[in-house]
Amino acid sequence: MKSFIFFIIIACILALAAAFAASNDQLVDFNYLIALDSFKLSSLLIGAFVSGLVVAGVCMSLFMMKLKLSLSKFKRKSKRQVAELERLRAAEVKG
Repeated sequence: MKSFIFFIIIACILALAAAFAASNDQLVDFNYLIALDSFKLSSLLIGAFVSGLVVAGVCMSLFMMKLKLSLSKFKRKSKRQVAELERLRAAEVKG
């Protein structure tokens, strides 16, 4: 059922993308660092959107890696503290 819903969502997105591309077929001049070229407006907008997604994905991945490293550090510290607490409790009972 999930795969069917996923397929329907992807099909709707592709239909919207096709409609978007069909309605934005003007040629625009795009001046990038080394040249000037003409592209379809829809191609430029989709390229800008995809490049934004890639940059956001890389930033999010770096942030998630930082959080995972921080979490593992805190887990190790917590394990050490629990072990020390158990050791102190055992020593208190014996003493």
